[in-house]
Amino acid sequence: MPTIEAKKSDLLKLIGKKLSNAELELALSYAKSEFEGAEEIKIEIADVNRPDLLSIEGIARQCKLGLGLISGLQEYKIKKTNLKIKAKSKTRPLIVAAVVKNLKFDNESIKQIVQLQEKLCEIFGRKRKEAALGIYDFDRIKWPVKYEDKEPEKIKFIPLESSQEMTGKEILQKHPTGIAYKHLLENEKKYPLLYDSKGNVLSMPPIINSNYTGKITQATKNVFIEVTGYNYRFIVPVLNTLVTALADRGGKIEAVKINNFESPNLNSSKYSLAIEEVNSVLGLELTPNQIISLLKKYGYNASGSEKIKIEIPAYRQDILDSRDIIEDITIAYEYNKIKTTKPQVTSEGSESKEVELSRKISDLLVGLEFQEIATPNLTSKEILFEKMNKKPQETIEVENPVSELYCVLRPELLSSILNFLSKNKTANYPQKIFEIGNTIENTKDKLKLCIASTPSNFTELKQTFDYLARMFALKYKLEEDEKEEFIEGRCAKIIFDGKKIGNIGEISPKILSKFNLEFPVSVLELDLENLFDFLADQKPQNL
Repeated sequence: MPTIEAKKSDLLKLIGKKLSNAELELALSYAKSEFEGAEEIKIEIADVNRPDLLSIEGIARQCKLGLGLISGLQEYKIKKTNLKIKAKSKTRPLIVAAVVKNLKFDNESIKQIVQLQEKLCEIFGRKRKEAALGIYDFDRIKWPVKYEDKEPEKIKFIPLESSQEMTGKEILQKHPTGIAYKHLLENEKKYPLLYDSKGNVLSMPPIINSNYTGKITQATKNVFIEVTGYNYRFIVPVLNTLVTALADRGGKIEAVKINNFESPNLNSSKYSLAIEEVNSVLGLELTPNQIISLLKKYGYNASGSEKIKIEIPAYRQDILDSRDIIEDITIAYEYNKIKTTKPQVTSEGSESKEVELSRKISDLLVGLEFQEIATPNLTSKEILFEKMNKKPQETIEVENPVSELYCVLRPELLSSILNFLSKNKTANYPQKIFEIGNTIENTKDKLKLCIASTPSNFTELKQTFDYLARMFALKYKLEEDEKEEFIEGRCAKIIFDGKKIGNIGEISPKILSKFNLEFPVSVLELDLENLFDFLADQKPQNL
């Protein structure tokens, strides 16, 4: 879960009220957050789908609503201007922008805005791929501004935190930020560039701002903000989040015309919610006026009787259907006020074959001093393909993933096991682990077992499997196999009843290096689906 670092005094200043720690804890519950610390606090946010809660300003706004200090939809005025951006980039085609004036920055507010910028780009913007955000000193820009593609060799400017002029290609090769994000542009023939009417470069999205305009200090009074990407679904919420955060600090929002439309758009969206659905989901008997009051307490505008007409804030992009709104009604009502009831049905439970078999195998491996782990069913394409030295294959992907780290349903456990080992290199060796977990292979849900040991070799892990097989009276044979994950000549397929049920072998040094693993790793992965009927009826002799 994302964590925000802030000063408690700054948060209370934004809330506009002195609060005890207990009162602050309650206020933060309205923002699905909790804190630790004294003056320098860390706030942990439970809802990663809300970019507005990635800012201390957004958290303070939600706290004020919950505490009744403000109510309903917060409106932000936008002043029309003659500021224009001529946009025609094809490399990174979409841009939205805004100007915020009359700001009074101090060290803490600058720290918070920079932190918000990083959180929005890294978490919601998927490491700048979907949304890259730039903030500039407005008073150094000569309007109008152009956003277009240029050949890398023709791009020349001094990047932020540097004193040397570089070309676009040199920035990707030499500048630390350019090196970190070069994969976003290195295969493009032209790079996007944002520059003013005097030719002063503002930035090379999504890599880095220029040192000329891209640095915010306590002397900065007015800022220009832009967000670039490929889908308005990502870039608009990022812009709205930052603009409203600055407005909550006293800034005045001004519009920018981009080709044929004005930005930002802070208009609310509309939704209609049935009273019956709210009460059916919550098990309550709330009146229309009570529901309207709770919606206003959580930042919506609402009216109506049989159906509630709702206005949703522009910074709330997470509302997909009625259940999202009902969840907010529940938070405003307070979970603890909902009375618990006993289920009106009785049933007898028993272990399924899968659970029973998993337990038996787990007990045996724990007896051999292996440690059981549990990794997420969702993984990333980087772990699944790039680090495993495989060509990308067809997978089942999450349509709107919160993070690129969890966007693909895994077809195997091996990559998850290796990733786990890479995160635990500081633990004592040898490391002996196993996982029994679900995978999706060819659209089918399959339960698999994966055992790993390091430092270890083929023979040692085979002895472990021999023990398991002996306990279940499982007669199997090994046949030489070739797979890119394993060292040639040290990989075998496991055959049972004439069918391949898994592989055993030593991991290739190429893959070990990609996971930054220093010791040899031997791994066994077994498809338990083909063994249910046989193994479920076996009772291991020592259990």
